[in-house]
Amino acid sequence: MRRTISLIGLSLIIFRGMLFSQTSEQLSLHDAIAIALKNNPQSRASSEQIDAERGRFWRGISPSLPSVAVSYEYVPKGSNIGQFGERTIGISQSLDFPTSILFRGLQLSSQVSVAEAEHSSTSIAITSRVKIAYYNVLAKQKKIELARENLTIADDFAHKADIRYNVGEAANLERLTAAVQRTQARNALEVAENDLNISLGELYYALGRGKEEKTSNIILTDSLVYQPINRTSEQLTEMAYAVNPQLKAASGRVSVASLGRTLAWSSFLPNLHASYYRQTVGGNSDFYGASFGISVPIWFLFEQRGQIQEASANLSIAGYNLHSLNNFISVDVNNAFLDMKNNERQILLHQSDILPQAEEVYRSARASYEAGEITYIEFLQARQILISSRNEYVEELVRYYTSLAKLEYAVGAPINQ
Repeated sequence: MRRTISLIGLSLIIFRGMLFSQTSEQLSLHDAIAIALKNNPQSRASSEQIDAERGRFWRGISPSLPSVAVSYEYVPKGSNIGQFGERTIGISQSLDFPTSILFRGLQLSSQVSVAEAEHSSTSIAITSRVKIAYYNVLAKQKKIELARENLTIADDFAHKADIRYNVGEAANLERLTAAVQRTQARNALEVAENDLNISLGELYYALGRGKEEKTSNIILTDSLVYQPINRTSEQLTEMAYAVNPQLKAASGRVSVASLGRTLAWSSFLPNLHASYYRQTVGGNSDFYGASFGISVPIWFLFEQRGQIQEASANLSIAGYNLHSLNNFISVDVNNAFLDMKNNERQILLHQSDILPQAEEVYRSARASYEAGEITYIEFLQARQILISSRNEYVEELVRYYTSLAKLEYAVGAPINQ
């Protein structure tokens, strides 16, 4: 019997361990980014766009399909087609002028480069979104810790207030206030837990996961700790001009438009035509023939002129867009840098002054309250200052890392720390 009970107990332990392993997941920020870049639908769509542009390249440089024709001539009236006097079997091919093929290939190759740059830009945007979502979850988890700590303190003081009231050492107002504070602390914990669930949903969305891929217990292995960035605004701006994929895509569109204009001018060049025939005349199949021709662009006032005008306008538009993006990135990097630095100052202020002072005020107030030197309301004010300061510090940390993620997106690359 004991052996049977032991086996059942062991089975339950193994089953519980398997169940836990299936529903829990450890996730570092690095892993989260890798998962998002692999699974996020936007990332996968932009990757497929590269393949689509490569397919357009091969299709664009491919010559048109040759045509094969068979003709029967001089067939006597009332006879079947086999009584022909002359039969011709021919194959013909049309070719663009060689330079036109070259410029079209270069243009389509530039389109591939644009698609690759756009994919990089999408990857940076997804990385930024994942970082913001990840640090939001860390912040909400930290707030739950603070809310639980606050609830423990509130429970303790509510219990002590009941004792003090029962022995006649405290007024009923103090007991009621402590009870209200305990209820508020419980509510604050429930709100923090709900906020965590919302943030987890945002993280799952950034990871590109659906409902069926969610795990019930996710453990984030990174921590919400301040780390300074030792870069100047000027350095980051220069870095953006060198690596930003949006700029690379805009520059690539200028190249595409320039080659498009060159290709439009190439429309004045003739297309080439060639044909080869095998002929049978009067039962003799030893005849052959060939023909060569070129197209004549006699309607240049319409077709070619329209192509050149459109291509020139597209080149100007691409150039203006590139110039505008250069200006925007300069401003965007600077604004994101200033926002990050402002959040950094708030973090340092909390570390050096606000948090130490709030903790000292709370320690002093608690000792004074327990010694009967101050009222519960005065102690409550000190406790609220500490709770507010700790929550503000968490908010400043998540604001700092959010602004850092936005700065990296503005630069177009991760910033070495």
